[in-house]
Amino acid sequence: MAAAPAAPAYVPKTCDTSAAALQKQTLTVNGVTREYLEVAPSNITALVAKNVRNVPVVVSYHDAAQDGQKGAAATCWNEVASANGGVAIFPTAVGGNWNTRLEAGAADDVAFTRAVIAAVLAKYGLPGNEQLFVTGVGQGAAMASVMAMASGQLGANSRPTNYVAALATVNGSADPAVFSTSFAPTTLAAWSIKQPGYTGSDAQQIVYWMQQNGITAPAVGTSDAKFQSVVYTNPSYPAQQAITSTTVTPNYAGKDLSQDIWDRWFTKKVKVSDDTRTNGTVRDFLGVAQMGLLDVTKTLSTGVSRRYLVYLPKNYAALTAGGKKLPLVFSLHGRNGAAEFIALTSRWWEVAEKNGFIAVFPQGLNNTWNTGISASNPDVADMLALINQLKADYAVDANRIYMNGQSMGAAFTNRMAVQYPNLFAAVAPCYSGHLGASAYADAIVRTDVPLPVWQCRGQDEITSDFPGSEPAARQFWRVTVNKHLGNPVLQVDGRNATEIYTDGVAEYRWQVRQYQPHFEFEGQSQKLWDEFFKRFARDASGNLVTLP
Repeated sequence: MAAAPAAPAYVPKTCDTSAAALQKQTLTVNGVTREYLEVAPSNITALVAKNVRNVPVVVSYHDAAQDGQKGAAATCWNEVASANGGVAIFPTAVGGNWNTRLEAGAADDVAFTRAVIAAVLAKYGLPGNEQLFVTGVGQGAAMASVMAMASGQLGANSRPTNYVAALATVNGSADPAVFSTSFAPTTLAAWSIKQPGYTGSDAQQIVYWMQQNGITAPAVGTSDAKFQSVVYTNPSYPAQQAITSTTVTPNYAGKDLSQDIWDRWFTKKVKVSDDTRTNGTVRDFLGVAQMGLLDVTKTLSTGVSRRYLVYLPKNYAALTAGGKKLPLVFSLHGRNGAAEFIALTSRWWEVAEKNGFIAVFPQGLNNTWNTGISASNPDVADMLALINQLKADYAVDANRIYMNGQSMGAAFTNRMAVQYPNLFAAVAPCYSGHLGASAYADAIVRTDVPLPVWQCRGQDEITSDFPGSEPAARQFWRVTVNKHLGNPVLQVDGRNATEIYTDGVAEYRWQVRQYQPHFEFEGQSQKLWDEFFKRFARDASGNLVTLP
């Protein structure tokens, strides 16, 4: 019996034609004009409008003796990223070789890459992206590693210049000379991929990323049809991993490998700025369906379509049997934010599931909120209409409605509460979103309705991160509305220090979180519910009630 014919050898898929169509861009950095290529999805405008915080950006470094176009042709990142809603960037090295040793007098490839990233983000209206990824092949892998290691370095206004969430290298890691450089700490998920026959070592690089990610747990070996891997994971932050893999197929590369990196790695990670000591933390990325959210778009009072995400507990039917009503919590994103992103980072849907209430994440028009004090503010009109719509569609307890916002979402929480305090049982405008000091003197502002208020900020926030007047907001809620004249009780809980005022007509809290920048930390929502929201309601007459 004749032997079966051998399977044909694997041939990597390349993208010469699409890479050749990419247009070269130029940028002058440190007096040197250099080239790069970039490509975005054809529907980039719609993607930004839907979720400006979920347009991944991939920086791909070419191998030695290539340029950005040849790197794109070899890896197909231009096709993989744009087909999946991401932007791809291909810097070109001076003379075809990267300054992977960070030698003085040679090209500053880190500064060039940072400038290119900034230009591309500005072009497409993206913020400091929490889904910024770097990758490279061969010498480009060494450059990608250096860029990732330097991503914790501070730039203007004492803030990180790039938020690299994940790194993927192929047949390369940082030059040994670089490990003696003193980089600022940074967490990121790192995947080192090697092909059979590659003779270099990634051991020092893996140890480096284990240290950066606080990984002390033992390695776990895994394998599948494509990779044999050793995985190191931080148990407290499971997305913070360092993985070293060898491809099962010797020359597995090109578009197939890039797609694997995209699917298995990049789309699974998001960087959140919740700790200035480590340039934030890496978390698992979850989409609307993974969070169990209902995606709703309706036209409300102003005639404009408004999108909002709704979370109903899995046992919603049982909880609402017999006409029972459930509390409602609003969670509002900041400027250049999105409903999906605040749902992901605040985790109010998890708290809602655990505690049996409804959570809603509205989407601001143009990714922000109108905080103007005008009586004709359209965002206020639509929020009032949304509250009524939610009451009609779901079993909402009108006496237990709460609002929490971050940054500009906090400012809009303030805006709703100063005019309509009776609609809420408590509010929590957090992470420095305020109204201007003069707003509190407007005729529509009410001071006659006691309202429990929890304000919070990060200790490491800087003034330019938020609009308005923080002292005026504190004075308004603590003294003018809630009549607190006595001293607070200080509660210290880990990184949180909270002043609690109870001598007035409604409780007021002021929380400052240590090592926290302008970003809401993941545990804030559970803390707000357990210690504050669940304790307050309105009665049928609108009076404030403290629950047992």
